[in-house]
Amino acid sequence: MWEAKGDADGLVAWWRASVDPELATGIEAELFRSADRVVALVRGVGPGFRVPEPPDALVARPPHAWPFETVPPVPPA
Repeated sequence: MWEAKGDADGLVAWWRASVDPELATGIEAELFRSADRVVALVRGVGPGFRVPEPPDALVARPPHAWPFETVPPVPPA
């Protein structure tokens, strides 16, 4: 999961132009936005994957990123 605070419109445009084209086959990214934040859930990446840094003019502070793993559902009893 990746989250950036700043110019949400600019961050979405930057992601679409700079990050999406560089994602390898099999990697999926889903974007969410609010008035001043953009969150990306990125699936299909391995250890060490990093989203590139957006331009300083688009962010109010450095973006945050956290690695998560999918938790499978509990099988029915």
